[in-house]
This record gives sequence, C-alpha cells and structure tokens, in this order.
Amino acid sequence: MPRPSSFRAALAGLLTLGCAGIGLVAPAGAAAPAKDTDPLVVHIDAMSPELPRRGDVEISGTVTNVSDETYTRINVHAFSSATPILDAANLATSAISDPSQFVGERVTEPGTFATIDQLAPGESAAFYDSVPVELLDAVGDQGVYWIGVHALGDSPTTPRDDVADGRARTFIPMRPTRGASQEASVILSIRNPVWYAEDGSVGGTERWARRLAEGGSLDGVLDMAESAGTTPYSWLVDPAVLHAIARLANGNLPRSIAPDPDVPGQEPTPTEEPTESTPSPEDTGDTLTPAQPEATDEPTPEEAELAAAAAAWLERFRLLVGATPVLTLPYGDLDVSAAMRNDRTRFEQAVTRGAEIMALLTLPSQPTVAPSSGLLSPEAIEALPSETTILLGDIAFAVPPTTPGSVVRLLGHDVVVTSTGAEAGGPGPTAANDPLALRQRLLSEAALRTMSGNTAPLVVTLPTVWRGEDAATFFTDLDRSWLDVVPLGDVASRTPKGLPASQVAYSDDDVSAELAGASFAAANGASESATLLEQVLTLQTRIEAYVRDEVLVTLSEHHRSRQAQARAAAGRVDDALRADLDRIRVEAPRAVTLSSDSGRLGATLVNGLDQPVTVQLQVQTDGDLTLTGDGVRALGPRARTVVRYKATAGSAGVHEVRFVVASVDGVPLGAADRLPIRAARVSALIWIAMAVGALVLFGMIGYRLPGQIRARRAELAAADPAAAPADPATPVPEAR
Repeated sequence: MPRPSSFRAALAGLLTLGCAGIGLVAPAGAAAPAKDTDPLVVHIDAMSPELPRRGDVEISGTVTNVSDETYTRINVHAFSSATPILDAANLATSAISDPSQFVGERVTEPGTFATIDQLAPGESAAFYDSVPVELLDAVGDQGVYWIGVHALGDSPTTPRDDVADGRARTFIPMRPTRGASQEASVILSIRNPVWYAEDGSVGGTERWARRLAEGGSLDGVLDMAESAGTTPYSWLVDPAVLHAIARLANGNLPRSIAPDPDVPGQEPTPTEEPTESTPSPEDTGDTLTPAQPEATDEPTPEEAELAAAAAAWLERFRLLVGATPVLTLPYGDLDVSAAMRNDRTRFEQAVTRGAEIMALLTLPSQPTVAPSSGLLSPEAIEALPSETTILLGDIAFAVPPTTPGSVVRLLGHDVVVTSTGAEAGGPGPTAANDPLALRQRLLSEAALRTMSGNTAPLVVTLPTVWRGEDAATFFTDLDRSWLDVVPLGDVASRTPKGLPASQVAYSDDDVSAELAGASFAAANGASESATLLEQVLTLQTRIEAYVRDEVLVTLSEHHRSRQAQARAAAGRVDDALRADLDRIRVEAPRAVTLSSDSGRLGATLVNGLDQPVTVQLQVQTDGDLTLTGDGVRALGPRARTVVRYKATAGSAGVHEVRFVVASVDGVPLGAADRLPIRAARVSALIWIAMAVGALVLFGMIGYRLPGQIRARRAELAAADPAAAPADPATPVPEAR
C-alpha cells in the first residue's frame, strides 16, 4: 500500500518544527507554567468571529469553581498572539499544543477586563469582556491568531500570582482583504453508535433520553439546524439512528416471532383503533417496529416521556429536511472497508436497509459513504455503486489534492474531499468539538485558503456529539462578507480532477484497524440462527429482518476500538435465538425393553414457544437397531405430541438411541435426548430347544404317572382293606 500511516506521524512531527514562529515558545519573563489542574474552568460561550480593523473584540462566557476553596476577586483578562499562523499545517499543530504554553500577553488596562467578586466551590458566574483591538498583541497582519481569556483570583491557600487559575483559548482570523469570497459547505451529521438489548429492544434508553432531551446532543444538532436560517447546509445520517428513535417513539418493543401481518392470510384480527404514534408498523407496513402477538404492558412514565421526546424529535427532523436529499450512510454506519474485505453482502444489506428506513420515514435520500476516519480502502472505492456519493478526508491521499472544486475522479468514482483539519475542531482546554471552537476553526481554515489563493470549497462534516448548550449559535457568525456557504450538492456536481489510484493513502496499519473477520463471523452466526428459527416457525415472521438490523449495528466503524464488545453483542443475539430454539425439545422414556425382535415405543415433542412450529424428530442409533416412523410434526403454541416408532433389533443387548429435534430440512435445533433400549430377541433354535424340552417333560410325566397311582392305591389298601378299591383286573365271583 502506498503512503504508510507512519508518514502521517512524520508529517505531523515536521509541522511541529514550524511552531516557533507562532508564539508557542514562552519568551523570557513570560508567565509561569500552568498548574496541573486549574481550579477554575473557563468556557467561552460567544465572541467576535473575526478580528476587526478597528473597534472592540467581545468575549463572553462562564467561570466555574471546581476546587474545594472559595475564590475571590477573580479577574478575567483577554489575550492574543502577536504573530499570525499563516498556513493550515501550522494551524493543525497549534490545535493540539499544550494549553499551558504561552501564546500572548494579557490585556490588563483598567476597564478592559471583567471581575467576579467571589466564587464558592461548585459555583459558576458569567463574564463579559470588551477589548479594543489595538490593545491586543495582534498587529493586523493577515492570518489566524490565538485569542482567549485567563482567570486569576485569590484563594485561602493560593494568593494571586502570574499563573492563570483558569483559561480558555481558540483561533480568530483577521478579516481577509482579498476581493474573492471563499466557499464552504457545512454538513451536519447524525451518527451515534446504536446498541440493541438481548431481547432485541433498543439498548441504553437512559442515554437516548439524555440525547433527545433539551440540551442533549440530538436536540442540539436540530437547534443548530434551526438557527441556520437561510444559510444552506446538508444532512449526513446513519439511518440506524433514525430507526432507533422511531422504535423508541413506538414504545421500544422487543424482538418478536409473531406472524408478519403483511403476509396474506396472516392479517391480525381487528380489535380496536390503533393509537396515534409516529410511525408504527400499521402506518408503514414494514419493520420499523416489531409486530407483537398480544398487547404489551402499559408504559412507565419514563418510557412514555421518552416515546414522546423521540416522536417530537422525528417530526422536527422531517420539517428541517424538507425536500433536500439526506446523505444516507449504510445502515449502522457500516465499516465499509472491512465489509468489502470480509463480506460484501453486508454492505448490500446495509445500503438496502438504509434506503428502506428513509422511505418508511418519508425522507428523501442519497446513498453515501463517508467513513468517520476519513479513509477508505482502494478496494472499497472501486467496488462502490456508481450512484454513491463518496466523502473522503484530505488525509486519504498521499498528497492532499489541490482542485478548484474539491472533487477528484478516483478509481472510476467522483470523490468529494473534506477538510479533516477543520473537522478536528479547536484547541484545548476547551473540548475540540465545542460549537464555538468548531466555528472558529472553520473560519480560520477558510481565511487561510483565501490568503493562499486556494479557491477550493472548504467541505466540513461536523460531529454529532455537541458539548455545551450553545449549539444554536454556530451558524450565527458564519455570515461573513468574505465567506459564501453553499450546499454540498453544488460542490459534488463540479468537474472533478483526475487522480491515479496510487494516490490513495491506505496502509497496512489502516487495514489492521478495520473490523476483523471475527466480527463478521459473529454476525453471521446470529443471522444463521435467525434463519433456522424462521424455518421452524409455521407462519412467516420478520425475525430475520429484526436480527439483520441488530447485527448490522455491531459492524459499525464506531466499534473498531471495541471489537470484542461488538462481537459480544452479536453473540448475545445468537444466544437469545438459540434459547428460543431450545424451547422446542424432546422427552424420551428413561428405558425400553423389547420382548421380541421388534416393538413399539414413543417420544414426546414439546413446543415451548408461543407460536406454532413444524419440526421433525431425527433418530440416531448404533446400527443394530432400526426405528421406523414419520417424525415430522406440526405443533401449536405450548403444545406437545407423541411421536411413535417401530423398533427392530438385529441383535440382543442394550442399544443407545438419540432423538434430535431438527427442522424439516434436517438442521438440528439443539435439543436432544437419549434412550437405552434392551433387546431380548429369541432365535428359532432356542424355540426348538424349548419344544423338545417340553416333549421330554410331558413324556416323563406320562411314563411315571400310572406307577405312582398304583403305589398310592396299595398304600390305601394296606391301611384299610375294606376301603381299598377293587382292582379292576381281578375277576368278580358270580352271585349264587
């Protein structure tokens, strides 16, 4: 593979050498290094988006005391760097620099800093500072400057000194002087990891409740979109997230083996009018929500509140989308490079399922591949369907391409190049994906392009997880006279610049970072169990579709750093399905004895499921015993039946018989039982011997019986002559 990932690390190291000119090295007499942990946390909520030629720079935010001491007389001073950052490489290195490094002098003129009288432990206070631009170190040259605030106060154990007790910093561009405006395209993304519980319901409901609540990340991204006004933006969405929210809106029902109501002849019996919800299986006619065989319990107040929040969020999202196509990722934010390497059918499933979800939610959709890493293997690029929109970061190329349209032609596909620098966000100690930090990074990157004469649109994919409650202010200050925000569709439709395949930067390390084949094997194991369960159930269900969704989310690129956890999730699905299959069992007698060379016996099939099944009972013997009979049976819910066989023994002795429950196609389900059969088979020679013995016995009886009778009579005559019976052989004298 060209361009190993170590090259990226080496490039970062070389860029670091250029930082001496941007104020990262403390001069003589600079403030002492920062404490290990600042007792005051400073957050900038709002500020001037660019340095004006004249006038004031405004900064406002909060200071929070996170120590266990009370701080008094807290002064909040603004500062800026004196030397501008002149290119994107140095800007990237500056963004990851140590927050304690000196970058500029504080403004300490009276009236130019805010003062907070007192902050007890855990308390927060707002500040506002307005500083004349001429008092800042920024000298007015073109470029990007550091700007921020330091908080210094007194505490019982630490009197005021030159070391800041709290700090926040970001970037601010000097307003460009070039006449041409710079284009930018902003993409709002909705792509969170989705987990399913063991029963097939959406897992982590407490986290979903926080995300959907006011101030949560999912609520914040809609706030941001609503604040855009007429500023264009695009949506990049994982349909699995929308699907999870739709299921939450409908009560978050578990996986079900109930009959599919859309199959002719399996329609549910009408009972009562369905309650209004958004959406439901009755509304969509598909698998947004599992069909249930019977009414579920009433939801708890927490479940009802979550359902209402999810339904409201979906409705807001629909209104914001309107008729603009949503860039739709493969379902579950699939690891596309890994799927193309291990199991391409999973990619096809994910794309198809994503399109289905968007159609069911009545949202316009454009199939898109946009790895969160910004990288995609050459094999994956080449294999993608031609209608797919591809977004790759500039780090995906051996040399970041320079093209007037930010579109390149690569391996037969048009690829939109995004700015991984702008997407990386702002510098610490503030979170990199803080809305204001991201906005300032975007403006700074755009200003540097304007300075360099690079007219390529700056394409930025923003993260989903927003920190802070000020996401709604993101678009407010993007309205600059020198910045023109355009839809991504305008960028993607521009004439691409051709690039050779050798320009794809995908190393062996990048291959190693992909989901391993074991992840796909675990997912396939669960899918095979679902297929087997579907074959066993007499009526057609949606179990395979439900399980497909559950395992696709375990193949997400989000799980690259926790592959064992994702495989375990797929394993739990498999275990749950196997447990259902094990509920179809066989009960054999403890022992059977045949009194001849053949006989009858039976085994009981038991269906422990609440749905009808059709299975067969397989018989395995040692070869000297044969069981004949039809083992296929259809069992109703919770039913049992006896399967009878004729057993024929070829030899005497104990024979082992094993009963196995299997599908009609002969695939074992898992349940089995053993039966020892004792065969007492008697041969023809034995019967002859027994007959001869009987003849001898009766012959001896006939021979000896008359003699025994005479002897007995003689004994009686001797004892009583008168009573002795006459011998029939003695002649009787005639009467005279």
